[in-house]
Amino acid sequence: MSLSAKLRRAPLRLAAGAYILNTGITKLNVDDETAKSLHGMASGTYPILGKLQPKAFARTLAIGEIAVGATLLLPIIPPFIAGAALFGYSGGLLNMYWRTPGMHHEGSLRPTPQGTPISKDVWMLGIGLALMTDAALEGTREGVGEIEASVARRRADGGEQARRLFRRAQIADSEFVKHLAEHVGDASEATGKRLAALRAEYGPVAAEKARTAGEVARDAAAEYGPIAAEKARTAGEALRLAAAEYGPIAAEKVKAAGHAAEEYAVRARERLAL
Repeated sequence: MSLSAKLRRAPLRLAAGAYILNTGITKLNVDDETAKSLHGMASGTYPILGKLQPKAFARTLAIGEIAVGATLLLPIIPPFIAGAALFGYSGGLLNMYWRTPGMHHEGSLRPTPQGTPISKDVWMLGIGLALMTDAALEGTREGVGEIEASVARRRADGGEQARRLFRRAQIADSEFVKHLAEHVGDASEATGKRLAALRAEYGPVAAEKARTAGEVARDAAAEYGPIAAEKARTAGEALRLAAAEYGPIAAEKVKAAGHAAEEYAVRARERLAL
C-alpha cells in the first residue's frame, strides 16, 4: 500500500473510528433505563435480540462498537476490512432507523426529530463504502501500475537487446570487412608470388626459344640466300635469250599484219566506189 493511499484514508478512519470507539466505551456502564431503551429499540427491528437481557445486550453492543472503532483506528487492518466493518455496523443502524416507526416520515427517508440522531449514521455508511471502493480500486491501480512497469521493463529490455544486436552486427561487419581485406591482400600476394614463380620457371625457356628461332632464321638465310640469287639470275638470262630469239619473228609478224590491213582497206574502197 502506498503512503499516499494511507494519508488519503487516514482522516476518514480516524473520524469514524474515534467516534464509534467513544460511543462503545460510553455504553459499557449505562444504567438500566438506558439499557432497556437500547434493547427495546433493537429488538423491535431484530426480534432475535429479544432473548438477551437489556444489560447483556448493552454490553455486547458496546464491545461491538469498540471492536469496530479499533478496526478503523489500527493502521495494520486493511482498509477494505475496516470499511466492511463500518459498512455493516452503520447498515444495521440505518436498517433499524428505517424499520422503526416514528423515526422517519411516512413513505420518506426524511427523519423525524426522534430519528435524527440515528439518521446521522448515514455518514458512517458513506465512509465505509468509500474505504471499500478505494481499496478495491487501489488493487486495480497497483495491477495497472505493475502492468505498465512490466511493459516499460520489456520495452527497455527490448531496446537493450536491439542495441546489443546492432553492436554485434557492427562488430561482425567490421570483422568481415577486415577478413575480406586480409583475403584480398593474401590473394594479391599469392598472385604476385605465382607470377614471379612463372617468370622464374618459364622466362629462361622463352628466352632460349627466341634465341633458337633467331639462329634458325639466320641459318636459313645463309643456306638459301645464294640459291635464291642464282635462281633470279638464271630467270633474267632466260628472259633476255627469249627476247633475242623471238623479237625478230614478232617484228616480222607485226609488219605482215600491217601489210594485210592496208590491202584490205584498198579493196574495201574499191568496192565502195563501184
